[in-house]
Amino acid sequence: MGVPYDLFWHLNPRKLLPFAETYRRKRQQQSDDMWLMGQYVASALDATVCNAMPFIKRKQKGKYLEKPIRVVPMTEEEKKIEEEKELDKFLSFFNEMNIDENNNCSKGE
Repeated sequence: MGVPYDLFWHLNPRKLLPFAETYRRKRQQQSDDMWLMGQYVASALDATVCNAMPFIKRKQKGKYLEKPIRVVPMTEEEKKIEEEKELDKFLSFFNEMNIDENNNCSKGE
């Protein structure tokens, strides 16, 4: 987004500020888009190239992102749903652990 040549010479510097701000926002948006693309590329390289190299010792293999990277903040409703899902996973994990522990204690007696 630029200023037409004729308009540039007829405006005072203060009236050019909105054009400069628009340009700054456009550049920031491009920078954000490039950063996001880099995150996807890094994840893809981790999932492919790094897993294909047998001489690199790693505790776990790299994986590609399971969900897209979220750019827009979550709404309150989405946060509540996500918290409920995490709580259900947490409770089911401990319930399974408790059942396993009870089975191990009863077999040992």
